[in-house]
Amino acid sequence: MNRAVTAICARHWVVGCLAAMCVINAAAAPAALEAAASSEHLSGARSDWRSAEILAIWDEPAEWSAFAALRRTERFDQTDDQVEGGASWRLTPGWRAEVELAGSDTHRVLPQWRVRGRGWWLNVGGWNLAAGLGRTLYRSGIVQGSSVAELQAEQYFDAFRFVWIGSITHLDVGGSSGAQQWHLNWYPNDTTTLGLLLAFGRELENVPGTGVVAARVQGVALSGVWKLSPDWRLSAELSSQKVGDFYERTGLRLGLRRQF
Repeated sequence: MNRAVTAICARHWVVGCLAAMCVINAAAAPAALEAAASSEHLSGARSDWRSAEILAIWDEPAEWSAFAALRRTERFDQTDDQVEGGASWRLTPGWRAEVELAGSDTHRVLPQWRVRGRGWWLNVGGWNLAAGLGRTLYRSGIVQGSSVAELQAEQYFDAFRFVWIGSITHLDVGGSSGAQQWHLNWYPNDTTTLGLLLAFGRELENVPGTGVVAARVQGVALSGVWKLSPDWRLSAELSSQKVGDFYERTGLRLGLRRQF
């Protein structure tokens, strides 16, 4: 009963925060709008995963930035709708705060809600460092929650950007898992951005009929963003991921962004 009450209260809190964020953001015209779609092929004769989303971005680089997204996802022959929003504030020249919220009213495979917050310590010997906490609630037959703690390190050098992300996730029912991500971006000119992502460790996966499991994950992704004109940008990402003994995924994501 206590978990059910907590879940209901948390859901209304997340929805309220997302609504407030959208109202605040709507007061100013977005800096960019993006439409994107992805398709992922799964091994083992499983149905492909698909998703489509619309993303709005607001940006005042010296002070704050924000985003809001509407997303539809198809996984394991189940369809979920999700709304997500986030904001970042420059508190002082050396500190920045971030918050991200997401909620799904269908939550068949996606989390029912998710919240994460981070604090950034900027320009520490040439590095930007962050620490964050998060909370996720899944509802797959029964209520299952998890908590996450993460560290990040970011550095720019020459025409490159390097990011390391390490996280530890703890399931409410017991058990913990750790994961790492390594990002490298290259900016060869003013119109092109290329990226490489390596990920490994144990991550949570919501598998219908099984529930939330911690599976060993190994993944790689190649991405690119091309400036087609002063107002239009095209993005693409090719990814491959092995999720324990469950399946392997190979995916392609395409996005088109309009700058204002």
